[in-house]
Amino acid sequence: MNVAADIILAAGTITVLNEAVFAPAAGGKVSFQWRVIPATGILALLIDGLAELSPQLALGVSLSVLATILLVPMGTAGSPVGNLSKAMGYQK
Repeated sequence: MNVAADIILAAGTITVLNEAVFAPAAGGKVSFQWRVIPATGILALLIDGLAELSPQLALGVSLSVLATILLVPMGTAGSPVGNLSKAMGYQK
């Protein structure tokens, strides 16, 4: 696998940690979506195939996925940056 696929796997890991650890630490409820795990694997394989055709495009897509996962609230857990700041006491 290449760097773009590794970034996708990191984004999936952050999503799972956000739902299982960060959201409950911020005072939310645990709502683990098991579908994130196979979806992350499938997307990593697709990005790996795209990297064979255009490495720069695959890297750009994977970095935009990572930025979106970090900053935009998805589902019921909220964004990882928001949940982490609440858990650390910087935000109410």
